Amino acid sequence: METIRDIKVESLFPSAMYKRGLKYYKQGRVSDLLLDRDQQEWSAIVEGTEKYVVVINTKDIAEGSIGTYCDCPAFDTYGTCKHIAAVLIKIVNQTDDPMDKFAAYNYRLTQNFMAALNSLPPTEQMKAPAPSQVELKVEYICKLDNQDQLQLELKIGEKRCYIIKDAASMLEHIMEKREYPLTKRFSYVPELHCFAQADMDILVQLHAILQNERIYRTDDRFFYKDSKRYIIIPPLEAKMLLEKLVSRSFFVETMKATYSTVTVEKGVMPFDFSLSAHNRDELLLKMDPLHDVFFLPYYDLLFADGVFYIPSEYQAPIMNQLQRFQNHHWRLPVAKNQADEFVSTVIPSLQKVGNVSIAENVAKDIVQYPLEAKLYLEVKETFIVGKLEYHYGSEQIDPFGKREANEVIIIRDVEKEQQIMQLIEYADFHYNGKELYIPIDDEEAMYDFIYYTIPKLDEHVELFLTSDIRNLIVEQEPTAYANVEVDHESNLLDIGFDIEGVDESEIKQILSAVVEKKRYYRLDSGALVSLENDTFLSVQQFFDDMNINKEDITDGNMQVPVYRGVQIDELLQTDKNYDRSFRKLLQHLKSPEEQVYPLPDKLQAELRNYQEAGYQWFKSLSEYHLGGILADDMGLGKTLQSIAYIASEPSKQPHLIIAPSSVVYNWKNEFAKFAPDLQVAILTGTPQERKQKFADSKQMDVWITSYATARQDVELYKEIRFQTLILDEAQYIKNYATKTSKAIRSLQAGRRFALSGTPIENSIDELWAIFQVILPGLMPNHKTFKQLPYEKIALMTRPFILRRLKGDVLHELPEKIETVHSSELTKQQKDLYIGYHRQLQQEAVQSMSENGFQKSRMKILAGLTRLRQICCHPSLFIENYEGDSGKLEQLMETVRNAKESGKRMLIFSQFTSMHEIIKDELEKEQIGYFYLHGQTPSQERVEMSERFNNGENDVFLISLKAGGTGLNLTGADTVILYDLWWNPAVEDQATGRAHRFGQKNVVQVIRLITEGTIEEKIYELQQKKRELIDQVIQPGDAMFSSLNEDDVRDLLNI
Repeated sequence: METIRDIKVESLFPSAMYKRGLKYYKQGRVSDLLLDRDQQEWSAIVEGTEKYVVVINTKDIAEGSIGTYCDCPAFDTYGTCKHIAAVLIKIVNQTDDPMDKFAAYNYRLTQNFMAALNSLPPTEQMKAPAPSQVELKVEYICKLDNQDQLQLELKIGEKRCYIIKDAASMLEHIMEKREYPLTKRFSYVPELHCFAQADMDILVQLHAILQNERIYRTDDRFFYKDSKRYIIIPPLEAKMLLEKLVSRSFFVETMKATYSTVTVEKGVMPFDFSLSAHNRDELLLKMDPLHDVFFLPYYDLLFADGVFYIPSEYQAPIMNQLQRFQNHHWRLPVAKNQADEFVSTVIPSLQKVGNVSIAENVAKDIVQYPLEAKLYLEVKETFIVGKLEYHYGSEQIDPFGKREANEVIIIRDVEKEQQIMQLIEYADFHYNGKELYIPIDDEEAMYDFIYYTIPKLDEHVELFLTSDIRNLIVEQEPTAYANVEVDHESNLLDIGFDIEGVDESEIKQILSAVVEKKRYYRLDSGALVSLENDTFLSVQQFFDDMNINKEDITDGNMQVPVYRGVQIDELLQTDKNYDRSFRKLLQHLKSPEEQVYPLPDKLQAELRNYQEAGYQWFKSLSEYHLGGILADDMGLGKTLQSIAYIASEPSKQPHLIIAPSSVVYNWKNEFAKFAPDLQVAILTGTPQERKQKFADSKQMDVWITSYATARQDVELYKEIRFQTLILDEAQYIKNYATKTSKAIRSLQAGRRFALSGTPIENSIDELWAIFQVILPGLMPNHKTFKQLPYEKIALMTRPFILRRLKGDVLHELPEKIETVHSSELTKQQKDLYIGYHRQLQQEAVQSMSENGFQKSRMKILAGLTRLRQICCHPSLFIENYEGDSGKLEQLMETVRNAKESGKRMLIFSQFTSMHEIIKDELEKEQIGYFYLHGQTPSQERVEMSERFNNGENDVFLISLKAGGTGLNLTGADTVILYDLWWNPAVEDQATGRAHRFGQKNVVQVIRLITEGTIEEKIYELQQKKRELIDQVIQPGDAMFSSLNEDDVRDLLNI
């Protein structure tokens, strides 16, 4: 199939559907058929029970594939419909070649578009008057009266200008290039007349002003006028318009004169003032009169004698106040007792808008001294009382009273006086006509005054404090010292504080006030200690981080579990005083590898350096009855390190190991190999058999059971306190609410350790759930934990998680090479994939809009699984599928090539049905294999692993989940991940089966990914999500967090 015309539409649809589509086509129900040439995509509307949109993409038509879509219900169900058939029939049955026809149609669109652009008016550069056009004159007359408005009148003409009686109508005709009669003998004719560009700019602005007036006009608007002759200029337009008008024929008419020459001045005002002594008791301010002046306060403009003055933003409010001057004939009398304030405040303002001259008979009495403010504070009965004085030279002024008339005029520091008054008001001082006062029983106000207002006042006034006031202030900021020691009897840490200058009997109350986040504490002496300084704020932060409450403080001391040791050391910001026992604890927690605990004689193994460090970590925590998570990378010997620790802890109480059922016997074999002297019991079998084994095993050193049997037998364990509880593959208890997790939390043990290369698989909550078992109390409740930043979680857990990566410690470990092999969907796969993908997109959008993401999540994930299954092989869920799978073909080619090169392979898939398909293919080609799945018995798993490692068969087919843990398959040097798992940590565990201690060859890890599908998106998402573990535990092994709505939208392109 090469072009759209080669399509045999009838062969693409069931017979009945094709006939209905043909009927729709003949009935003319297909309309609005359009072609996007770039995308090679057709669209049309088909009239059915409703109007349906059909889209047909022919980009891949040369490969025999077309993409289709319709928004009808039938398409949702079957992936095709009669509407698509009708559109295809119409496309194929075009009399001309459809592509040519639509190309011609598109070219006609281009021609019409060019013609439309050519018909637009010419640009400004091309607007030179035609030879026959006459440039009209425009006169602008601004009317100023006492209404504080700018009113503009227009006159237009050739040799003589005529008054425009209806400005709005005239401007409308000019803008639309329509003829307009100005008089009976003269009309504006756009073919004969034009305007200078400067006038045209003004007329356009005036037209816009009138248009806005038409939209916003109401009868009571000040700047709108009923007269059609005048245009009222709004304030926002005035200054810009005036600057244009003064270069044209612009006139200003007042009641006194007409100005034909008008200018604009910016920042310069026309005022001249003089201050003189009018008589013995009075000064007089005069302003030189202006002949013709108009204050326009709405515009922040002044017109005087032919000039529009535009003030600066600082000058405008002063200028607008001067209008009052005009009403008093430009004269203002000043009483002698007003002189200080007038000279200090008014004269500096006037100097900003004009020249001020001061007569000699006034200037000789003006003096200027710096302000010296003095505030006297004392305690009277139940009040703090204050007296404020201003001193200028030898003159003392009461800031709350009127200064008596005086020959001397003082220029006062008004700005500083205002600052002081603002502080007095802020301090909540009251004034009774004689003095300032604050009620002393209002402790909160008194504290604010002493610690906030007094320091601010001290910057502006000289303070005089009586001893009663000084006794309320603790001038030296107290220093706190933290004392920490280990109480070995209770296995708790004792924390106490000494506070310099504070009696020991009051420390508990102060610390309680800090916990309650109080701002101050009143000592028995009456002094107020501020709790808002750095010392007490750091103590308060420490209490918050350590979750210490008021009830935890006894006699100034508090006790916390020893596992808080490193947190205490890192969080305490005060001076520290640690006793020897606490320093030793910190050394054990921070540097366990530096401790020296002898290896047990019973251990028959040579430990590597990092394994011995792991043993020291076990022992260091154990000494303080603590536990932790050994989170070493797969293949580093977590089992051996655990056995070494158990062998070093002889006890009358047994050690309990809980592991996945698949590795229970592996543990037994490892004990037999590395610590054969220890008595080991396996608690498996029927309930009755386990009960008997339980009774027979009480003298055993080590008990081993599975998570499932531990949950079922929890009642049997109730009376036993184990020496140690070890949880192998501890991610099995990652869900706090499961019965298994609850059962294991109920077990009694002196020390608890978890083993897991992936303590965080899907979310940080899983780490919280594990610590609820191994160190109850370390983490806050789940709600609080969810709000903690990752840095705090890391600080909390750091001493109790030991994680080493293979690349860091196994320098002799061969390289691991990871590659991605891409395959293509076959045609049948592709058709299925496109249909299911489009359906899932629509359903996801609809479901999320109607029900929200959380309620839709499972349905969407089920749909995503279908898409992944199509990538693997459609027959995983489509019965009687007879087509091929591009990925399966690629797998078999990879297997053949690897086998020819002498490689031995592990093939992982999460779908058991896929295993069956792969098995069939292997058998067809007579390739021997082992197959391990979730139902394979534990002993058989071990046997198969040993046989494979000894060279039997070249292929080991494994369930991703069942075979991801507890297996040692170093006989393989190639790992093939047939399908991607949401959680890359599971894939890492799978590859760790081969790339581990004991491997002698380079390990090749091959991920099979289908191009252009959701698998590519999943792989991208995995890479983005590898950050969580870096922030909480250690670099190198981040986990995949649960899918959120953004992830789903990205996966489905919605």
